[in-house]
Amino acid sequence: MRNRLCSSEELVGRIEKLQSSNPVCQLEDPSYLEHQICLFGPERYEPRYEYPLVVWLHSCSSGERELENVMPALSLQNYVACAPRGTVACDPEGKLFRWGSSNASTAIAEEIVFDTIEMACSQFSVAKERIFLAGFGGGGSMAWQIALRYPKRFAGVVSICGQFPQEHRPLSNYENARDLPSLWLYGNESNTCGIQQVCESLPVMHAASLAVDIRQYPCGNELLSNMLSDTNSWLMERVTSQPAAVEQCAEESFSRN
Repeated sequence: MRNRLCSSEELVGRIEKLQSSNPVCQLEDPSYLEHQICLFGPERYEPRYEYPLVVWLHSCSSGERELENVMPALSLQNYVACAPRGTVACDPEGKLFRWGSSNASTAIAEEIVFDTIEMACSQFSVAKERIFLAGFGGGGSMAWQIALRYPKRFAGVVSICGQFPQEHRPLSNYENARDLPSLWLYGNESNTCGIQQVCESLPVMHAASLAVDIRQYPCGNELLSNMLSDTNSWLMERVTSQPAAVEQCAEESFSRN
């Protein structure tokens, strides 16, 4: 995964400062599972406030630490966040991962996501009715899959360049999924999640009466900084039940799926 945010000394410095100054960002006695989860605590963390929780599912050929590059563009203050590692290794060294598409891999991913949520709630003050599932690329596809199956467990789902699932009966719980706020961001030049794929999914979404906000961006399989800025606005609208103040954000591509 290429990420231009890593070249920003200011953003990287803020992340490193957070990790060194906030003891809950570094677990003292990590278990096997904790080695595969990245936790993020907001700046000026206030333990008496219940924060929204963002569960981030990384893109293909990446890992749980992708979260560290996502949060500066999403928000360093508004959320607690966590990210589990994908279920399938992409390289012999076991440093890059993806989310498997089989029934078994999906079932494992579900367990990992809920275990990750439990761990984040044990380390931070979290509003359990404000847990959002989000992801990029293959992680966005898995976010769709899990959120549609367990819509009552999430306050919303965000899929960035993630295909709408076609297999494993994604709408088996469609009656409850109708009430799940959803945001789908995609690049108009993408060959895996572009205009064609979106148009093919629209009839299914319409038939199931899903509540989906869809936004198009001038890119391919990329994660743009303004995608994350727009995601932050969308999330905060649901957290506060008020329209978010819109900030103009320069369009910058800092990663590709």
